[in-house]
Amino acid sequence: MDQQQWEAEQKQFNDTSRYQDIMDVPRHVSRAHLPMPQVDRAGQFAPFAALTGYKELLDKTAKRYANKDYLSRSQLAALTKKIQALAAQRPWPQVKLTYFNGASGYYESYTGQLVAVDWRRQRLRFRDGKSVIIRNLKEIRKSKTPKNDD
Repeated sequence: MDQQQWEAEQKQFNDTSRYQDIMDVPRHVSRAHLPMPQVDRAGQFAPFAALTGYKELLDKTAKRYANKDYLSRSQLAALTKKIQALAAQRPWPQVKLTYFNGASGYYESYTGQLVAVDWRRQRLRFRDGKSVIIRNLKEIRKSKTPKNDD
C-alpha cells in the first residue's frame, strides 16, 4: 500500500466527528430480556452445518485415501510415456498394473487387455469393462500373454 492510499484510508476511517452525538451515550440494557450468555453469543457465529453428515463423509474418505502414495510430477510423466507406448501397440496389449482402489482404500493388482486410453477422462479401459483412473496407477507394464497349447 502506498503512502497516499494509507493517508486516505486513515482520514476516512479514523474520522469519528460524525458520531460525536452518540459517543458518550451509555450502552442500552434491556429491562425485558436477560443478557445473552457469552457461550450463546459465540454460538450465533458458529459455522452453519447445512449438509448434515458431510464432515463425517469427508473424514471417512480421508481415512481411505491415507494409504495412497501420490506420484511426483516426474513419476507421472514417466507413467504417461509408458501408457502412450502401450496404447500405440496393435493389437491392444495385455497389461499388468498396480492401482489404488478408492473404494477399498488399498492398492490392488489387475491384469487385463487394454482396449482404450481416454485421455480426456484420464482413464484406462479394459476388455472386461473395467476402468482405472490414470492418477491412481502406481505401476503399469506389458504382461506376458499365456501361450495356447492346443
